[in-house]
Amino acid sequence: MRERFFYFLGLVLGLVIWVWRATLRFERRNRSAMEQRCVLAFWHGRLMGVMMDNLGCGAVSMASQSADGAVAAGALAALGLRVARGSSSRRGREALVEVEAILLGGAPFAGLTVDGPRGPWRQVKPGALVLARRAGVPLVPATFSCRRPKLLRSWDRMVLPLPFTRVVVEYGAPWDAGRLAGDIHQLGSELAVELDGMGDRLDRELLGNSLW
Repeated sequence: MRERFFYFLGLVLGLVIWVWRATLRFERRNRSAMEQRCVLAFWHGRLMGVMMDNLGCGAVSMASQSADGAVAAGALAALGLRVARGSSSRRGREALVEVEAILLGGAPFAGLTVDGPRGPWRQVKPGALVLARRAGVPLVPATFSCRRPKLLRSWDRMVLPLPFTRVVVEYGAPWDAGRLAGDIHQLGSELAVELDGMGDRLDRELLGNSLW
């Protein structure tokens, strides 16, 4: 019963996000990186703009088995996205296998927050890299910034675009099989540097300073 309640809250949140998305002006950079099936990797704090750029596309993501995860699962369902339940601390391996099956079964991409669901902040966990290797698809880093952001005081310092603002979503160059073949921990460090660099450049372009 408790799970159903939080899932319903997520459905309501998803409907709010659809309306919120309609107020925003989006600019997409290097969207061609998404033309092939891939794993999309982004910081938890930058998920909102990236997610809003891909509503209704049938992509797959993960949500934890907590109450927050139930809310996220409901929201993703309302937004036309698919979800597997699990996290690095609970049922993570099974959920990753489920995500891989959905991805290879026809989903356009799998979107994963590489430091989620609870951090540590901006420290890459191996799930997205492992998934890309297992599925044999590229990994694409992604981020966003906006002209009028709201920065939450949450663990991930989440960036929210205020209504009626300009949002720029940037997709990085795909990491192919050769790039993904290295040491997983070193790859995680390199991905963190790339994601931070992309976000910092967008922030400085749109705001004149870095949000993080």
